[in-house]
Amino acid sequence: MIVIATILTTSITTQVTDAIRTAIITGEYEPGKQLSEAALSQHFKISRTPVREALKQLEREGLVEIIPRVGTCVLKPTEKELDELFTVKEAMEGLAAGILAEKGDLKAIAKVRKAVFMMEEAVQEKDHNKFVEANNLFHQAIMDGANNSKLSYVFNLLINQIPYNRYVYLSIDVPNRLEVSLREHQIILDAILSEDRYKAEKAMRDHVRASAIGLKKGIAKRLYQQTAK
Repeated sequence: MIVIATILTTSITTQVTDAIRTAIITGEYEPGKQLSEAALSQHFKISRTPVREALKQLEREGLVEIIPRVGTCVLKPTEKELDELFTVKEAMEGLAAGILAEKGDLKAIAKVRKAVFMMEEAVQEKDHNKFVEANNLFHQAIMDGANNSKLSYVFNLLINQIPYNRYVYLSIDVPNRLEVSLREHQIILDAILSEDRYKAEKAMRDHVRASAIGLKKGIAKRLYQQTAK
């Protein structure tokens, strides 16, 4: 019975961990938001123990911070931490794009093409939701196309430390950034199609660097709007 109880508890903990992680990554739980064990246990209709274990796991992943006698809050990256994250993101995604260009995986490249086409439609329609979805498909197709499990594992650990989709929205909310971002993705696709590893890596690095700059402008714009209210 003890073994069965342990298995059930582990399963519940995993489910709760996944649910809270998703809420953080998608931006439903914004950076700095305080997470109450009592409120979460009530929300999931479970005891506090699985919630406590879930929060400990998310702390190990760098998604939350548990402060003794204060509580748990969603980690809010500093400007320095964001710079560090995007520097590493730039290197890893650049590497993935270069590998895909060299390998020439036709199925992966077809997915990249489809994502770019979807972005073009999104820009024409001024549909930010569609653009963010296409952006996810684009970057995922390149990472999958590189077919390097170690690279994918480390990249996912990194990207899960920030509410990435929310940051994409902030970035493309900057004037003209949507159109410029589309062009950057088109350049990456062209570089991959040229089968030039170094050209593809440079194109991706340039894009990630520009996205980081756009994000900073987006954050500054949001802070100004909040202050002005």
